[in-house]
Amino acid sequence: MKKVTTRTASADSGSIEFGKVMGQSLAFGTIAGRCSAAQAAAMRQARNDKIHASLGMKWREFCPQHLKMSGAQADLIIRLLEEFGPDYFEHTQSVRISAGTYRLVAPHIKDKALHIDGETLELNSANVQKVAESVRDSRKALMPPAEPEPEPAPAPAALDRLRALGRHTTEIVAEFRAVSQLRRETEVSPVWESELRGTLISLCCDLKRVGMEMGLVL
Repeated sequence: MKKVTTRTASADSGSIEFGKVMGQSLAFGTIAGRCSAAQAAAMRQARNDKIHASLGMKWREFCPQHLKMSGAQADLIIRLLEEFGPDYFEHTQSVRISAGTYRLVAPHIKDKALHIDGETLELNSANVQKVAESVRDSRKALMPPAEPEPEPAPAPAALDRLRALGRHTTEIVAEFRAVSQLRRETEVSPVWESELRGTLISLCCDLKRVGMEMGLVL
């Protein structure tokens, strides 16, 4: 008997709290961008306080029955409130502006007017067409500059191989220097001299050919 009383009290408490929220937010049956900031805040409060759970319902069931909209629509309105704040709903009451467009023009809105290209347009029903045309004509200028795409990082295996090649190149150059030192300090035969020259020329030619194949100028 005690458990039944507890549940009833909980449900009654939830109903009272829900009544408070609904009192703050009349006419919930609307679409994103057309409700007031107070209505959006009341929706968020209802979801955060889990009013639907206190009524024995899921959020997706609660919204169509009590908010007269789908759960997805209610979630969208709450996201808009959290991203843009109350100003979004005030600015879009009379002038229909999508969330994507609002992101572009928000920095140019001041005192309930759009300031763009030296023109000031009040955000009201009389200027709906003018605002739409101004945003359309200025969209390219409003777009933030595109960041250059970063060059793809070499794959770890390829990078390791390139670094190993660099070490081998250093070793080969050091060996040629040692041979050159030997050539200066000792008497070498014409055959040895010819062999050294041929090896060096062949290496230089091969490296130049590889560079050309890679589009590099050596």
